[in-house]
Amino acid sequence: MLRQLAHLARTLSTLLFVIASLFLTIAGQVSSQEQPPTPIITAVNQTITTDTTWTLANSPYDLTTDLEIQSGATLTIEPGVEVWFHGKYYIHVRPGSSIIAKGTPTQHITIGRFPGSLRWKKIWFHENTTSYLRYVDIAGGGSAGEGDDTLLHYEGPGTHVLNNCTVQDGKQQGIVASGGGLNLTVAGTLFQGNGRRPIMADSGANVTATGSTFDTDDNIAIYLRQRTVPPTIVVHNSNFLANHSAIVVYNEMANSACIDAQDNWWGAANGPADSSAATDACGLGTHNGNGSAVTNGVDYRNWLAAATPRTGITTPPVAAFTVTPDPDTWQPPSTTYTFDASTTTDAEDYTSSLDVCWDWDNDGTCDTAWSAAKITTHSFATGGVQTVRLVARDTDGDTGETTRAVHVGIPPTAAFTYTLPTWAQARFDASASSDDMTPDNLLQATWDWEGDGVTDTPVVSTTEVQTHTYLHVGRYWPTLSVRDTDNLTGTLTKILDIVPLPVTTTISGSGGTLTSTDLTVRIDLYTNTISGDVISNGLTITHTPWVSIPHANPTGIFAYQGFDLNGRPLAGGAPLTTVNGIYTITVGYNYYGDHYITDVLGWPFEQQLRLYRWAEETASWAPVTSTLYTDTEQLIATTPFFGRFALILDVTRLYLPLVAKSY
Repeated sequence: MLRQLAHLARTLSTLLFVIASLFLTIAGQVSSQEQPPTPIITAVNQTITTDTTWTLANSPYDLTTDLEIQSGATLTIEPGVEVWFHGKYYIHVRPGSSIIAKGTPTQHITIGRFPGSLRWKKIWFHENTTSYLRYVDIAGGGSAGEGDDTLLHYEGPGTHVLNNCTVQDGKQQGIVASGGGLNLTVAGTLFQGNGRRPIMADSGANVTATGSTFDTDDNIAIYLRQRTVPPTIVVHNSNFLANHSAIVVYNEMANSACIDAQDNWWGAANGPADSSAATDACGLGTHNGNGSAVTNGVDYRNWLAAATPRTGITTPPVAAFTVTPDPDTWQPPSTTYTFDASTTTDAEDYTSSLDVCWDWDNDGTCDTAWSAAKITTHSFATGGVQTVRLVARDTDGDTGETTRAVHVGIPPTAAFTYTLPTWAQARFDASASSDDMTPDNLLQATWDWEGDGVTDTPVVSTTEVQTHTYLHVGRYWPTLSVRDTDNLTGTLTKILDIVPLPVTTTISGSGGTLTSTDLTVRIDLYTNTISGDVISNGLTITHTPWVSIPHANPTGIFAYQGFDLNGRPLAGGAPLTTVNGIYTITVGYNYYGDHYITDVLGWPFEQQLRLYRWAEETASWAPVTSTLYTDTEQLIATTPFFGRFALILDVTRLYLPLVAKSY
């Protein structure tokens, strides 16, 4: 019986142990499910030597030693990040480095002390540094030492901005600004609970505060400290909240510097109390306002009659985006385009904090919802030049926008042929032009006869044959533009050489003149400049124009037209190569006011126009004695030679590149 009782006792003991173990296991599981995960804490104990970003995912950041930001490095802090000082440490922003900390209205950045830790020392911006702090809450520092007990210490030169921040619980000062070339802008910032002075400036620093609030109880808010060179201090549209008996703006250099403190709220509708004399740098005299007090050297005129809201700096985003594939290259409808707004920027926000929306047809209404995602895709169902609008919105609600054209669709294929019924008349047929979507009879055409970029016809059908008469010799680039019903345009340019017919004239007696078929060249041969009986016996002159140079171009010049002059005795015999004397060649080079050289050929330097001849004796081009008259647009040359002549542009002495149509 005793053995049975013992066995039963052992069994009950085992059962109770199992039940207890099971209960503890379940309780542990429930406990682990109810407890939030331990936050990640990123220890900061190394010098920053390269650009570094403190991310929200790795926040908070715990400084366990002095932090050095070395020259050339930028520390960027994301919205929502917490920075803890785990003791009496500095952040040194060394020359050539910077801090960018852009919080948002809903995600402030916090810089303070580790719970239960001692006050930290300060963030020290040394000379030649920059910073931008927005929606950053700074508190719990200022233990660097006497006269240096500040949260933020700025030494010039350098450029710094505090925008919509809070500066609180500094042991003595909130900010110390010192040194020439220092430019500090404070906007929309709250100063509260600092031991003595929210802002102290000296030694040539430039400090501008707007839209801010200084809640100081019995302490000074703005302090101009005595040094050899006074600072420049401007405070506008701000609030001074203090006991009315307290001095809130203090100037130790009142006889040489005037603090501009206009348009502020002093705690009373009738302005601040000023018992100073009119002998200070501002020259205002006394004022018995019921607001907070000021010392000599403070200009407080035009004060506000009521408190003003804190107002920071806000500027709209600069919207920008890219498109892939190339939006300037025609793509067929249904092509998927990628739109990337990652290049959009904002002075107050990181790009990642901006929202964007897309208006695919630029009708003024976004077709997508606001999104922080900067990359999206879209395709267009119809062709044409589609204008896409991007709207970017920052965390202050300001917006910026931009547009870009996207070429969608396949443009028509322009095609034409031409014939020359006469040397001057050309007939153009564009009926071979086509388009994948538009019937041929709905295609529209315009013509540029010369290729000078100026449309010479109204809109016509591609099925209509067009005729144009060219008035003079030259090379032309007739261009056809064809437009379909999607307003897509295709173009085609061809080369057309207009060569007048040769002309022959018999000259005898005292001499005579030959004029070319297109009236651009005149040849004068007279006995007063040519001796012998070559003219009196009769001379047959033939002028044969051409536009393709028949010999290699001279180095550094461009030929644009030429002609052959052949002289033969009327009685027969061998052609003449020269005469005893000289004759005159007059060439008009810009015909009928159309500026052929500059507009059609695209040559900007008509002053370099010359006449050359092909010298058979040297097998080379030789210049002909000539004079250029740009007012009458004529070149007049004299020569004893017959043969081949070329009107060319001599660019051997030009130092600018020449842009001309290619032959």
